[in-house]
Parts: sequence; C-alpha cells; structure tokens
Amino acid sequence: MKNRFLAALAAFALAAVNAAAQGVTQPGFELVSSNPNPAPFSTFASVGDGTRVHFDGSSVTHLNDDGSFIQTLHVFPGFSFTGAIAVDPSHDSVLIGESTNGDLFRVEMDGSGATFLDTLPFNYSASYASPGVAYVSAAVCGWACGNDIFRIDTLALATTHKAHVSGPSGPIAFGANGDLYYGTSTDTFPAPPGAGALWRFSAAALSGGALLGDADADVLSAGVDLISSIAVDPVMNDIVIATNRFDASFNVIADELLLLKPNGSIKDVVSESSGFYRSHVELQGGLGIGHFRAYQPEGVLLSWLESDQIHSLIPRRPTSAVLHNGGGSYSFVVTGAEPNGAMLLTFGDSSFHQGVESSYQLSFDFLFHTGLPINKIRRVGQFLMPCDAAGTATFPFWDGGSLAGTVVFQGVITDTAGSFIGSSEAAFH
Repeated sequence: MKNRFLAALAAFALAAVNAAAQGVTQPGFELVSSNPNPAPFSTFASVGDGTRVHFDGSSVTHLNDDGSFIQTLHVFPGFSFTGAIAVDPSHDSVLIGESTNGDLFRVEMDGSGATFLDTLPFNYSASYASPGVAYVSAAVCGWACGNDIFRIDTLALATTHKAHVSGPSGPIAFGANGDLYYGTSTDTFPAPPGAGALWRFSAAALSGGALLGDADADVLSAGVDLISSIAVDPVMNDIVIATNRFDASFNVIADELLLLKPNGSIKDVVSESSGFYRSHVELQGGLGIGHFRAYQPEGVLLSWLESDQIHSLIPRRPTSAVLHNGGGSYSFVVTGAEPNGAMLLTFGDSSFHQGVESSYQLSFDFLFHTGLPINKIRRVGQFLMPCDAAGTATFPFWDGGSLAGTVVFQGVITDTAGSFIGSSEAAFH
C-alpha cells in the first residue's frame, strides 16, 4: 500500500511539471524569483550562501540559485527514489536519503565522497540540531504503524531512536533554541480537510533518554491541512508551513504557505492557490536586519518548490516620501502598507538620525526598526491615519520655511483590526 501511495505521488509530480503556478502572494510580501528546478524531480536543500545541493535519485550536484553548475558532489551506482535531505550547519557536508531502500549518506561538499550512515526505510525529512547531528523522520515499519524520529551522529556514525509517533512520516525542522517541530499526518487517504497539526518536541525532552511519543509533544496548531514542509525563522522563531489538501484522485485542491507565531497561532497566509503542490520550504537569514513577517525590512528569504518551480519571496516594507504640493504645503506619504489598515505617524529631529537602523522589540510582537534613538522619537497625537484600499496613507503638513532639513518622518502601520504589524521606511524633509 505504501508503494502504491508513492507511485501515485510520482504520477502527480509528473502531471504537475510544466504547469504554471498560480499562487497569490498576500500584501506585505513580494515574490522576487521563480525559476524551474534545474535538476527536474530532484529534492534539494540550501547551503546558506544562496546555492543549493540537489539530489535527483542518482547524482548529487551543487548548483547556483539560477541553476548554473558548480560541482558534482557524488554519483550513486543506480537510481533510487529521493528521500530526506539536509545541509550540515557547518556547510561541509549534506545528508542524502533515498526511499527505495531507505539508505542514508553523508556526502562531502568538497566532492571527496559519500559515507553510508544507516538504513531507515521511507525516510522523508531531515534537519540538523547542530553540526554533525541530524534528525531524520522515517516510517521504518511501513504502512499504518506509525512514524519514527532518529538522531544520527554523522561523524561518529551512531543512530539513536528518539521518538515513535502516530501516522505516516511527516516533516521536521529545528528552531534556534533546539526545539524540534513536527508536522503530523494521517493514514486516511485522502486526508480530510484540517487533518494536519504542528507539534513541538522541546529541546529538554529531546536531550533525555526516554523514547518520546505523541503525549510528549506540545500541539501548537491543529486543524490545518496536511503539512509537507516546515521552516523556522532564525530571528524571531516564527514558523512557516506548507500545507496541501487533496481530493480522492490525488489532485491538490488547496495549498497554502502559513506563517505561525511561536505559540502556533496563525499570523499570516503568505501565499495560497488551488492546485499546486507545495514543499521544500526554507527560510534563509542574514540578508538584513528584518525578520520574516509582512511589512518588515529585508532580512529573511523564503523559498519553496511548487510544480517543479522554485519560488522565492521576501517581506515587502512600506515605502515613504515627503512630497511638495506647492507653496508651503507638503505631505508625508506611505505606500505599500496594509490595505484599509492605518498608520501612526512618528517623527524626530533628523540630526539625531544614525544613518542605519537599529531593532527594538518594544511592546510589539515584531521588531521595530528605526534610525532614530528610541528616546528621540515623537508621535503626532493619539490618532491613526487611515490607509486606503491600496495601502496608502497621507499626512499633510505646512512648512513656512523653518522645517526643511530638520525633520525625519516614519509611519508605524496597523492591520485592519488596529494591531501594529510593521513600520515604513523613513523619509526626510
């Protein structure tokens, strides 16, 4: 039965190739690239420098983001179905799994060879807890008998059984604090809508010697569709999950990228469509000071696989400008904010602006970024200025000639419910 399921999945993947993705990116995010998977039907993982390692069932290759070739890392003697994959945080090797026999290997990034690690049938997902220490999700007992999570020391070549949970093999991902996130699945096919859930095994639980089970996990989010992939924001520990819903013929009828807060509550629907399988979700930090929330500065890039296309998007921060309307009339204008949301206007003496922004937690559940020292910021009253349906807010003001070159403005924006969600760029007058 498991093999029939895998055959159906392969058939679906074949049918999906060359289909144009129709995902809708939500306000506050911006799609920055969409490229064909350069190694068709391959599984892949990002190295951290914008490059990726691909495994197509026989060859392990190192490719640039645009698909250009860097190096062949290893060629296996025969073809197998792909399985788990994860790049070691030290970037010196990559864990490669195949699901025909269940073999796992450590493949060196310098192309010097591959080391057999273990055989874990139906290995599905892998994530590193630390350099040289990977966890693998694999349904080693076959169909309808649960799933297992193993710890593999890829240097000492030692495997430890860490958890046995209900349902088929699901995706895993580590947070920066050492917690392990797990996406549950179900033996029912097709899975009913909302049959998935996101669990968390704490770092403390993982460090113990006991075999963990369902009862040892914290249920962060229940009632979502089946989760195919998980990624954790390295800055704020938010979680992005890819979910898919199928009909009886294994057609995807709904798919989403959901952004969850650390407590599991849904913060945003990042992207959604109705008919394109999503997987291979990754969040890469180090691009700037922002984190992965809508309306944040550049900082974290989200990428995923959809219909054999690799897509990437980033948060889109509202822009701002001071416009001269004629005479002494001016306007501070913010564009790209939340449609029908609002803006709180803040300002300060431009002589205090530090040229670069600093990040502040304040009382928000996001980081507030500003170039002014936090004690030098003022706000215009208690009121909020509305944003129109395009996300534009305007504050008109009069300058008789004494303000020019002395004031810097910045908007703090809200959603339609009045909750603060981000800030605009600064604009100098």
